[in-house]
Amino acid sequence: MTWWSGHKIVDPTEIESRFANEDGMAFLDTIVNEEITEEGTIQLDRVRAVLDQLPPREADFIELYYFLKIKQTDIAEIFGVSQPTVCYRLQRAAARVRFLLSLPVFEVDQIEANVSEVLTDPIDVKIMVLMYETTCQSEVAKRLSVSQGFVRHRFIRSIEKLRKDGSYDDLVGLFDMVSANLNILREVQRTNWGAKVAHVVR
Repeated sequence: MTWWSGHKIVDPTEIESRFANEDGMAFLDTIVNEEITEEGTIQLDRVRAVLDQLPPREADFIELYYFLKIKQTDIAEIFGVSQPTVCYRLQRAAARVRFLLSLPVFEVDQIEANVSEVLTDPIDVKIMVLMYETTCQSEVAKRLSVSQGFVRHRFIRSIEKLRKDGSYDDLVGLFDMVSANLNILREVQRTNWGAKVAHVVR
């Protein structure tokens, strides 16, 4: 753990230790394989909702392995990689899913309204909203046509402004969690693997 401009930054390896890969896979196993109840369905829907916040390959592996019940060896054949690679990427993806599901849920409109009361620059407000929606500084930078360094600086500076204001501790806690891992990737495009799956499982 380090400090940058007075802000506590948690090393990504510390995040990984908090959300260990094996625990992440066990966590997903429990959700996917539990008896279908209203609560279980809600959990499954939450997992599906965060898939687009994963790197595309990891999202594909989660969908194929957990939801379509395709073996790791078959996934490896579909994507032309080794089975250990599939296993590793599944572990990473499960850890990311667990992290994303651990984030508190807020209405975007409410976040925007609250931070607007403290932050005077509209770009700072937009950065905070997008960082909540994507958890990824590179995605925010791309959407706003600015550098990642700009996003990171303004994001961390804005957290400190919210912290000093003292009115929105719940949002500060949320943004602290996001800032602890600014490298979670988000890419919207997913691979079209339908035909390959049909070929492997027939």
